[in-house]
Amino acid sequence: MYFQGTIKNEITIEGIGLHTGKRNKVRILPAAPDTGIVFTPMKNDEGTVTDEDTVHANIKNVIATNNALTIGNDNFKVKTIEHFLAVFFALGITNLIVMVDGEEMPILDGSSKEIVDMIESAGIRIQNSFCTPIYLPYPVWVEMNGSYLIALPNSNFKITYTIDFTSKSKAIGTQTAQYVLTPEIFKDEIAPARTFGFYEDIEDLYKSNLAQGGSTENALIFTKDELLNDELRYNDECVRHKILDLIGDLAVLGKRINAHIIAYKSGHTLDIELVKKINRSLRRTRNINRVPAEIIKEKHREFYRFKRRINL
Repeated sequence: MYFQGTIKNEITIEGIGLHTGKRNKVRILPAAPDTGIVFTPMKNDEGTVTDEDTVHANIKNVIATNNALTIGNDNFKVKTIEHFLAVFFALGITNLIVMVDGEEMPILDGSSKEIVDMIESAGIRIQNSFCTPIYLPYPVWVEMNGSYLIALPNSNFKITYTIDFTSKSKAIGTQTAQYVLTPEIFKDEIAPARTFGFYEDIEDLYKSNLAQGGSTENALIFTKDELLNDELRYNDECVRHKILDLIGDLAVLGKRINAHIIAYKSGHTLDIELVKKINRSLRRTRNINRVPAEIIKEKHREFYRFKRRINL
């Protein structure tokens, strides 16, 4: 088990939305134990949260995964939440009210660094309530169009991620990174990594009403041969940012997960498919200690066949 957590003081953040191009204001308020991460429109100016205006950051409320993670209901939706969720997840913050003036979270500099800095400035309060992390009884995996995402039983939270953008830009190519997630590793090695895109895709994104607020101020932009920004923060900044996105997407599990996540060319859609499959497996095996041995053996046999097929 692990302690729940919230922040000590309110945080206010303002900035442009990556996809809407609109300037938004966000208030992040402390919340009581067992509240969860709750998004609500700014009209609740006194912090009052109604059922109609409340959207919990969980898998049931995910409504879109195209180029960003969006949650919502009939009354309210908010997109591009993954950079914020990644920070909350990595720093052990489980209870917050996030009030949003608009439909998109600010992209800031394209990373989570400023969010981490503001959270640390506000302070983190450990709460006298507990959560039980998710433990997997057997491997869980999803695949789509040559990409795959695997969750293996493990004693901690570890990510191994490979990207391959050789066909899009030689300046990125193939990158692999691996981390055991701790708050310190996240703050130093993952949070500062910025989102990235490709110069050749900008026109199509604009036509689809995406990336309206994108620029080299908040994203790395690559041509076929080079980076248009001044410099990288890390030589493998792109794969680190994909790890950041993955952590934010996995946060809609609603709990910490102890697993080794192996990702190959994944993205928001595949990330959420993994979350759904993990949830289904947990519903079928509510008590990990009571999963029949034969079921575990059969799942491992299936996974072995899958590994052989993808040459893992």
